[in-house]
Order: sequence, then C-alpha cells, then structure tokens
Amino acid sequence: MTDADAIKHLWTHKTQDHPHLPDEALLFERGQGIYVWNREGRRFIDAFAGLAVVNAGHGRPEIAEAIAKQAQTLAYYPTTRQFSNRPAAELAAKLAELTPGDLKYTLFAVSGSEANERSIQIARHYWLKAGRPRKYKVIALERGYHGATLGTLEVCGIPELFQAYAPLAWPGFVKSPAPYPLRDRALGSDEQIVRRCAEALADAVLKEDPETVAAVILEPCLSSGGVIIPPLGWLERVRDVCDELDVLMIADEVITGFGRTGKWFAVEHEAVVPDLMSVAKGITSGYVPLSASIARSKLAEVFAEDSRDENVHPNTYCGHPLACAAALANIAILERENLVENSARMGERLQQAIERRIGGLPIVGEVRSRGLLLAVDLVDPQRKGQALAREHVASLDMRAWQRGVIPFARGSVLRLAPPLCIDAAQVDELAALMCECVEELQDAVSAQSKNSVATGAA
Repeated sequence: MTDADAIKHLWTHKTQDHPHLPDEALLFERGQGIYVWNREGRRFIDAFAGLAVVNAGHGRPEIAEAIAKQAQTLAYYPTTRQFSNRPAAELAAKLAELTPGDLKYTLFAVSGSEANERSIQIARHYWLKAGRPRKYKVIALERGYHGATLGTLEVCGIPELFQAYAPLAWPGFVKSPAPYPLRDRALGSDEQIVRRCAEALADAVLKEDPETVAAVILEPCLSSGGVIIPPLGWLERVRDVCDELDVLMIADEVITGFGRTGKWFAVEHEAVVPDLMSVAKGITSGYVPLSASIARSKLAEVFAEDSRDENVHPNTYCGHPLACAAALANIAILERENLVENSARMGERLQQAIERRIGGLPIVGEVRSRGLLLAVDLVDPQRKGQALAREHVASLDMRAWQRGVIPFARGSVLRLAPPLCIDAAQVDELAALMCECVEELQDAVSAQSKNSVATGAA
C-alpha cells in the first residue's frame, strides 16, 4: 500500500481543504526544534507549532525518555474510584504551584474540548452543591471557540462551526461580543470598547437572569476566531461582572497556557484569577494528549472530603500516567530553559520586525501579538473596514509553503505561533519570509485591482 492509499482512509482527507498539494507532500515524518520534515525530505519552519501545541519544540529526548520510563513502570492506571497514580498526583501538585491564586484542584482529561466540558460540569455541580440548582446556563463570546464536542459547540461563537448542530441547541447558552479593536474602533478608545463589551456581557447575564447563569467562559485571546487580542483591562472587567452578578468565570487557556503569550497563563497579564481554568496543548507540548480543568479552592471546598457520590464523571484516561509523565518533563524544560520569558522577548521581536516591514501596506489592517501568538489582520485596500477576500488570505499558506514555512491563514488573518524555543536568528528568518509572502500578495491584489479598473473602463 502506498502512502497516498493509506492517507485516503483518514476522515480528515474527506473534510479538509488541500487543493494545491498532493496528500503525500503533507505527510510529516520528523521534527526538531522549530522545524519539521515531510516524507519528501523538505524542511519547514513550523510557524504554528502544529496547532499552537508544540511549545517546547519538536524532538525533545527528555520527554520521550520520561514517557518510555513510565511505560515500563506503569503504563496505565485510572484516577477514578479513589485510585491515583504517581505522575498524575505529582503533576496536579505542580500545577497548583504554577497556576495563579488559589487554582489548586485539577481534574484531568484528554483534549481541550473535554477540559472545557469538565469546567462547565464542575461549575454546574458547584451550584448544585451550593443549593442553587437553577444556575446552569453558560454565557460565551462571539468568535470564541472552546472545542468540537456537542457540549462545547453549544458555547462556540463561530456560527459556521455550530450551524449543523443548531437543532440540538440548549436554551440559555447565549453569546456576547468580545472586544476587537480593529473592527470596533468606531466605538471609541480601547477603554471605551472594553467598557461597552463588559456592559453587553452584564446585560446578557441579566437578560437570562443571574439566578439561572452558572458561568461565563472566554479565551483570554480568541485564537480560532482570528487571534483577537482584547485590550488589557478586559479580563478585569469580566472578573468584576462575574463577581457582581454571582456567576463563575471560566478561562479557556487551552492555547494561551504554558507560556504562549509570554506569561505562564494569559490571565496573569492582568493578575486575574478565574474560578476555573481549562488547559491542554502546551501542557505536554503535544507529545501525549492531555488536558485539565483546574478549580479554585472555594469551589472544591463545597465537595466533602468523605463524599461517596461521584459529581463530575471522569473518563477512562483521566490522569493517564504516560501523559502526566510527559507533562512533568515538558514543564521542566519550560522552566529550565526560561521558555516563557523567551516567548515574551521573541514575540516582541517578531511583531516589531513584521510591523516595521509590512505594517504600512494597504492590505495590512493590523499586526498584533501577545508573546508568540501573532496575527496579521488583512483588509480590503479599497474598503478598510472590510476583511480582505478569504481566497487571497488563504493563498498565504501556499506562498509560505513555497518558502519552507507552515503558518496558518484563515478568514482575514495570517496567524503565527512558533515553538517557544525559537531564537532571535530564527525569528528574523521567519519574519522576513512571511513579509515576503504578504508583499507578494499585496502585489497580486494591486494587479487584480488595476485589471478590474482597466476592464471596467474598456
């Protein structure tokens, strides 16, 4: 069987768009640092770290060795029915040290979707234990994304992803606008935009009745929705709204956690402590799937230590020993090599290099970043308030491929999120190559515009 024959059995082959390259070219076989090699032996800068996952970088022998050692010692034992295993317990204790405030209790899962479901479930059970059973609704943000299970699609703020499941929608799971300065500038300054969105969030909770709302869930930076980076002050206002109306705040740090934004967790940019924090991706740098919902002490305290009742149902692989061993090794790398601090420094360098070279192009609406999570938001040069046509933006993936770079271009946004181990020389190379792509696209858009004018005149 050839590689092409084998690939056809992957469901994603039927559902994802890759019209310009043969399937075999998209089969990757090796990675090291910020680079990956496909089956043809071509080397690429992994400018989106897989899916903003591989924070520590590819090919880390320490993580592989930790997984192998644990597999030889105890490959699997659950953390259900009061059982536990050493890596899961040690990782939970480590997370209690790393996370801000009194986020001290961890429920493990496998994917980011499951982590968010667990957070929503913990919120529900908390209010049941607190004697307020009517509180079940969850308010989310427009353009927000929290996973691909039916539960997390309920709080998805990207309409095209939820549309097929609309008949299954639960009542009361409503959306509120997120601050998006590039699109909302007509509303005023950053401070005014934040205030208006906070007021809209409060209004949404009040309309549903706070006594029926369990939680507000939000990403500190809305990644899938376009790497929207709300102004500083937004999370503080959300925390205030939640406190004033007595609902829980769930921070979805699936992408932003473990150094991606230049802090261990993105909420630390504003010294905000959410009631629940969902994490995944960077917790193991993708070496083994793992996620978690981390709860504040005040939530855990309503559940009796000697309780025999199961509240939030864990899954089979909750606290899997191999995944937790991988996470401990991964976190040790992040700490030892100061990769969180490196994310802050290299993120600033990357933004400055890109902004300096292409920030003034007619198709560039904004270059924004927080740590090593960066977006180039592209606009129609004739109508600055409108996004550049999707097909133009999508062409950046192929333009980058030809230069040996794998970014992620979708909607109106070119996204970059390389591994946190990237160094200054590699940042400069990545910036130069991506700027070439955007300049080439600018030339193509300008040429198309001139042709349209000429055709119209004729």
